[in-house]
Amino acid sequence: MNVFRKRQWRMTIFPKLIIAFLLVVAPIYGIGLGMNQMSEKSVREELSKSLNSRVDFYLNLLEVENEQARGLLQQYVVDKDIQHAAFISNMMTIGEWTETVQRIQDKLQLIKSSNRYIKSVSAHILTLKRTISSDETITDTISPEYEAVASVFKLRGVGNYYWNGRLFMAIAYPGSDLPKMKETYALSIEINEEMMKQSLHNFSDYKNAGAKLINPENGWTLDDQTDGELTEELTDYLRNRPQSDAGEGYAQISTGKKAYFVAYKRSPTLGYYLIAYVPSVEMVGEIEKFRMLLWGLSFVSLVFIVAYSYWLYRLIRKPLHRMIAGFRKVEAGKMEPMPLPKTQDEFYYLFQRFNMMSDNLKVLIQEVYEQKLRAQTSELKQLQSQINPHFLYNTYFILYRLAKMNDNDNVLRFSQHLGEYFQYITRNGSDDVPLDAEIKHSRAYVEIQNIRFAKSRIAVEFGELPEGCGDLRVPRLILQPFIENAYQYGLETKRRNGKIAVTMTEREGQLLIAVEDNGERLSDADLQRIQANLEKQGAAMEYTGMLNVHRRLQIRFGAAYGVSVARGEMGGMQATLKLPMPQSLDQTAPSSDPNDAKGA
Repeated sequence: MNVFRKRQWRMTIFPKLIIAFLLVVAPIYGIGLGMNQMSEKSVREELSKSLNSRVDFYLNLLEVENEQARGLLQQYVVDKDIQHAAFISNMMTIGEWTETVQRIQDKLQLIKSSNRYIKSVSAHILTLKRTISSDETITDTISPEYEAVASVFKLRGVGNYYWNGRLFMAIAYPGSDLPKMKETYALSIEINEEMMKQSLHNFSDYKNAGAKLINPENGWTLDDQTDGELTEELTDYLRNRPQSDAGEGYAQISTGKKAYFVAYKRSPTLGYYLIAYVPSVEMVGEIEKFRMLLWGLSFVSLVFIVAYSYWLYRLIRKPLHRMIAGFRKVEAGKMEPMPLPKTQDEFYYLFQRFNMMSDNLKVLIQEVYEQKLRAQTSELKQLQSQINPHFLYNTYFILYRLAKMNDNDNVLRFSQHLGEYFQYITRNGSDDVPLDAEIKHSRAYVEIQNIRFAKSRIAVEFGELPEGCGDLRVPRLILQPFIENAYQYGLETKRRNGKIAVTMTEREGQLLIAVEDNGERLSDADLQRIQANLEKQGAAMEYTGMLNVHRRLQIRFGAAYGVSVARGEMGGMQATLKLPMPQSLDQTAPSSDPNDAKGA
């Protein structure tokens, strides 16, 4: 007995949970102990690689942004609108001048919005002594900011300028640097220092660490926090740095009692240095203390793993047993819902889905049974319609009368339509047919009735089927019964000017086929009775005619589709068939009826 219990315990999930947690945690603690035993020299080397890689990465990002801004300046310095404003503004009308200025301002705003490090963009037009900016409309005089970039006309290409603690990029109109060439206009960009400070603030994850931008040549600095002593030390170091470091390097700098690890690299575009610094104590201090804390954490973690595994085992085992019992009931044919757990966790979701599955299984079983029953009923009604003596007698009497009158053309036409009609309702195979075939059958039925009734008595109009809907698979005999009802009940007593309209429209992803007549026999009570029967859909109801079509459409396409009735604009009944559009229905199952192609 004890051997059996030990074997059973080994097969449970509890020891597996403990082993799994240990397998995950043990390598982590092994790596942690190994890293803790590394020397301070190794830590510095790893830190230097990390800082250098971060400096390279963030400087490359800044360089990409700067190159993008330079490219935009070079692109828009030859913009036609700016040239027109600079050279032919005196030839423009007021409207043309206003539109040109607006387009220029829109382009400057586009340059500004393309780069988060651009604060403003200005076009200084010296021929007009005016400035157009992305932040304000055209000025009456040259903006004072032009002083920052005034020397750009002596330079070919984009220049960088520091003015009153602000950073600018500018380019002059090509050719302005040539001898005796008049200064025309220049484009300038002011760098958004606040955005750059935000980027520097997110540069490092270490405590008391940070980043700076320093230009030792002119003393320009940009810092995410105020630390004047460190800034001075870094500026002096960069001025006196060895010339062999190629504009980048790694060093340790001390300021009073603090020591920092520093990595730096020079920007070839703007000339400043990007510097990352980390306090030494954050990396190499109290190594022994961390080692002891790591051992203590290892012991606490081991206890926690055992306790957590046992709690997780108890948490999972009980609902699993309940769920297994529920599945066994389903296997036995008992679709009973299980009580939901009190806790709103994953098991609550699983139990809820299990109950939904049980309910859906009940519905599916009922629908499959009902679908089979309706198919049998539909087949019986088709057989009954085949031997409808009233329709049969009328058609043969009409054929006899046409033959006696020697109206051979109508005899041929009538015989053809009659043959197509009986071929369609008597063929076997799949109950689903293309919608084109169903409409063609309805047209054949109408042609038969047109020969029977004079067109002056009853006229039938068919609308156009929306494009792409002809191949939609639908249950057979869903449209002709409504046209037959219109003849039989709506227009039976009407001696002239009877109308039947069949319209087919697309609305909100649904195909609506409406059959409307101008009969005068439909009362409000009859309409309410038909609507109530369509809404009941009781299992014990006899589904004939309109109700049969309604239920077959719902079984085929879902509860959102089917038949609805209302009083039409012509005064009679309007019966509407709601079908899905082909693009909203997956019709991958082909028809098994070999006669569909022939009937269509």
